[in-house]
Amino acid sequence: MSHTHRRDGHGRRRGGPDQARGRPRGVWGAALALACAAALTACGPDGGDADAAGAASDAPTSPAATPTGTGTPAESAPSSPPTSAAPSASAKPGGIARCETDGLALSLVANGQEMNSKYFDLRLTNTGSEPCDLLGHPGVSLLDAGGKRVGEPATRSQDGTGDGGAVRLRPGQAAHATVKTAGEGVTDGRCWPEAATLLVYPPGSRQTVTTADLAGLKVCGDSFQVGPVGDRAP
Repeated sequence: MSHTHRRDGHGRRRGGPDQARGRPRGVWGAALALACAAALTACGPDGGDADAAGAASDAPTSPAATPTGTGTPAESAPSSPPTSAAPSASAKPGGIARCETDGLALSLVANGQEMNSKYFDLRLTNTGSEPCDLLGHPGVSLLDAGGKRVGEPATRSQDGTGDGGAVRLRPGQAAHATVKTAGEGVTDGRCWPEAATLLVYPPGSRQTVTTADLAGLKVCGDSFQVGPVGDRAP
């Protein structure tokens, strides 16, 4: 009996320490698993969170940081450039550009009197080496010797040979516009002060050409008109 008692006691002594050692391992293993899950970090083959970390790293980036086709981030793509305030000098259909002021010469020629009106031929001559086009009405004003405007700018009329179409000028050719005012004899002498300069904006331009030869033009009766450009004198 005493032998049996020693064997049973030995078994208890072996079994006790094993159980005591097994409990701490189970507690620390559970704590480690909870820490890995809370931190969402990959704990290797034993942690079981490597797939979740890889999925998080594969998430798409923000569309704002995605490059455009030109390599520029979409958020910094340039806006449309602003348009120019000045009229364009681009070529017209057929490859002919609009006539510019640095290639035009201005002159004014008296063209007689009819009924109660006096007429003048305003000429814009192409002094350049290439053909160019003019289309529409010129802007016409009178200036005194000090450069101050006399009266009001000419109003538009349909007098002359212009039909509303473009006038193509070869080098040396002139476009013509009719300037009209009332005859002095029918206005009781109500005329504007004498002018020193004729100032003209060619059609489509914001630059001017001038001449000091007014060919006797004197505006009377507050009547001052200009027609569209044409390809021949009125």
